Amino acid sequence: MEHHLHTDVVPGTVHLVDLAGNLRVKHQEGGDKEIVLLPQPTSEYDDPLNWSKRRKLLCALVCLLAVFSADLMTTLLSAALLDIETDTGIPLATLNQGVGVQYLMFGWSNLLWQPLGLNIGRRPVLLLGALGMLACSVWTSYVTSSGEWYANRFLIGFFYGPIETLIEVCISDVFFAHDRGFWVGMYCWMLFGIPFIGAVPAGFVAENLGWKWIQFIASIISAGCIVTMFFLLEESMFYRPQAQEEAIDFDQDVSETDQASTKTPPMGVDEKRTAPLPTQTEVGQMTTRKTYLQKLKFWGARRPGQPNHFVRSVWMPFALLRFPVVAFAGVLVGSILSWFNVVNATIALVLAAPPYNFSTEMIGVMFIAPFIGCTLGCLFAGVSANRFAVWMARKKGGIFEPEYRLWMAVVPVILHPAGCILFGVGAHHGVHWMGLAFGLAFIVGTFPIGSAIAINYIIDSYREISGDGLVTMICIRNSMGFGFSYAVTPWITASGVQNTYIAIGFIGMFFWGLCFLFIAVGKKSRKAAAKDFWTMIDKHGLTAH
Repeated sequence: MEHHLHTDVVPGTVHLVDLAGNLRVKHQEGGDKEIVLLPQPTSEYDDPLNWSKRRKLLCALVCLLAVFSADLMTTLLSAALLDIETDTGIPLATLNQGVGVQYLMFGWSNLLWQPLGLNIGRRPVLLLGALGMLACSVWTSYVTSSGEWYANRFLIGFFYGPIETLIEVCISDVFFAHDRGFWVGMYCWMLFGIPFIGAVPAGFVAENLGWKWIQFIASIISAGCIVTMFFLLEESMFYRPQAQEEAIDFDQDVSETDQASTKTPPMGVDEKRTAPLPTQTEVGQMTTRKTYLQKLKFWGARRPGQPNHFVRSVWMPFALLRFPVVAFAGVLVGSILSWFNVVNATIALVLAAPPYNFSTEMIGVMFIAPFIGCTLGCLFAGVSANRFAVWMARKKGGIFEPEYRLWMAVVPVILHPAGCILFGVGAHHGVHWMGLAFGLAFIVGTFPIGSAIAINYIIDSYREISGDGLVTMICIRNSMGFGFSYAVTPWITASGVQNTYIAIGFIGMFFWGLCFLFIAVGKKSRKAAAKDFWTMIDKHGLTAH
């Protein structure tokens, strides 16, 4: 069946709250019944959007377990870098640069992983990546030279790739727009929180058993997580034919062709229309329930009529750079990863030196502060962002704009520079370690907020290409982080901790300020690119899942 896509629809602008109660679409059944379900579910039992709350919760928790396992295997050595330098003779600068290579591969490996995940299924890709990381994690403890360190970090970063982009896709597979924000926030909490809270026991392990046992213990725990994933991780890929199925926003200058093809009447004074829903027979070709054994299969996730877009998904992330929303999201999270690398590279450097003279154990304990900041930031990003978006939609006649979530940047634009001053200037002047702890909490608390803003902004704005858009975002992010990993040690050596942190405080304010720029021009950029976007969707047969 041929689908007509209106090229004058502003991507991402949708009717989220049905204030008048006259939209011919599916609504939330429990709680606030005015909430429109976005995307619209089909009639199939195994459509992930139709899963029971228990089934969705299990999927989300197992996805978070995958992130937990991956972070254990890749990020716990931060508190023991000085021990590794002493034991292996690998210079600290080389260790930090190797971590930069790792983060670079976190992103660029998704030019392979994401096309596989979008075309053959999420489950096999996540499990294959986890097994590769497990092998590299054990190998890490036997590294003795700079060359081995680079190779190890390259490969473990390569296998980590699916965690960076495919988990968000799984979340958007299963959850509607009005409750997706919470789980994206939880994902960001796990992504950023584990490296910090994990450093606490890692410090004690390094001090009492040696740094090699950090990876041994992480590998043992992760092996258990992988077994759990094998038995409980359900495939969430679900093919949906092209459809602009929500209550969508049209420009006023509707073309005659589109007017002729639009059969639904105007909704009223705001002139919003509802595009016809895809028919059940069109999307419901497979209505039988999967058995438990069928859910464990590594193949068969593709559905009748589902096209193979593997090759397209390899080059599509580069093509999406022309959309300002995608490029902005990448730059925003790129700055966050840069500060993450700076913090990781300087905590041990500052606390091991006078006047603090912390042991490896106490350096690990200090990571509790950024973990607390990360947790509070995630609660804010996951809960407040959703509620604020719905509140704004109600104020605007039920219409949701992706830019509503950008208002969350009000908090980090203040906390980031404040935290940089507290930690950087405080360390230079030898303030009490508690002041440094608050500074770290402030800085790290902004990480999940920014990541959640960027991820949701791409999914909300361009849901049909969100899987590829996330790869674009992550490639930009991790390229910036890679550059900073090379620069951070020479920068601190040349400028000192105080001047370095003052600089990143003001640079960070600039990047957070871009959120307010896009609050003003974001919809205009989406509107200007609407024809190009929908033409691309129609040409390549792209869908939301």
